[in-house]
Amino acid sequence: MTERWNPDRAAARLRRPCAADDKYRRGVLGVRTGSARYPGAAVLGVCAAWRTGVGLLRYAPPIEERASEPGLPPPAAAVLAARPETVFGEPGGRPCDAWLIGSGTDPAERPFAEREALLRLLRGPSPAVIDAGALDLVREARSGGGPTAPAILTPHAGEFERLWRDADLDALPGGWAPRPPRAGSEPPPTEAGARRDAALRLAERLAATVLLKGSVTVVATPRGRDFAWGPATPWLASAGTGDVLGGILGALVAARAEEVRADPELLGPLGITAALLHDLAARIASGDEEANGAGRPITALDVAEAIPAAISRL
Repeated sequence: MTERWNPDRAAARLRRPCAADDKYRRGVLGVRTGSARYPGAAVLGVCAAWRTGVGLLRYAPPIEERASEPGLPPPAAAVLAARPETVFGEPGGRPCDAWLIGSGTDPAERPFAEREALLRLLRGPSPAVIDAGALDLVREARSGGGPTAPAILTPHAGEFERLWRDADLDALPGGWAPRPPRAGSEPPPTEAGARRDAALRLAERLAATVLLKGSVTVVATPRGRDFAWGPATPWLASAGTGDVLGGILGALVAARAEEVRADPELLGPLGITAALLHDLAARIASGDEEANGAGRPITALDVAEAIPAAISRL
């Protein structure tokens, strides 16, 4: 039975800081996102994670062979200009509590050294939020028989279909649509059921939680729990908002990393909480409080900047 999420349940997943906290106790998030082609993806994810309340954020630029595009800064320079409180470089003696990887990267342009670095993270102890250009490594990381990090994948419909094929699953469930429903609308019951069933099957096959993005976001865990939130405000249907969602989720996971390592199924509630918080921030930024399409156009950075107000609202 799908668990429909709500603000009260989401609020219970947010970690309120206390007097005994320091920056490390509030969660240390490592971010390995962005590229010479897409430096903005790194900026959006980092900004969203900071605005969600992570205690410390370490940005480790992906290894690249491509030089930055003419007129564009390298991802690290773009992140420094946007969020100077960010720490840079690989972690030293103290590992990160969680990692966000893949946003704004292209596996077709990934050098061998970067592939190996990502696989080390996926086989390490820290929970990982895996987006976009790192999704293709999940099955390989989990096929060696060794330890693997608790992981939550954040594909859109097209990425989900590629993951499905790579996992050697049979035909997608009847009712599956190649594109999610129009932003701001509920999918038909047959399509909603197909998205739920497909997410559950992929989560079981990959032994990882799956967050299937769309107007209605579906989250499925390997042990068969599934959650839903939406329909989200249609103003969220714009470039870069997925990078913001990744940053929100990375911060939530870093704050609860010890609990997630003990029980990776907790990535389900954290994933759907991130989707709700993402939608609420977009509604606040756009003025679309009732999620009915009223309000005004927004950008992904507007959503990131509204996250503190959304957390306060919850």
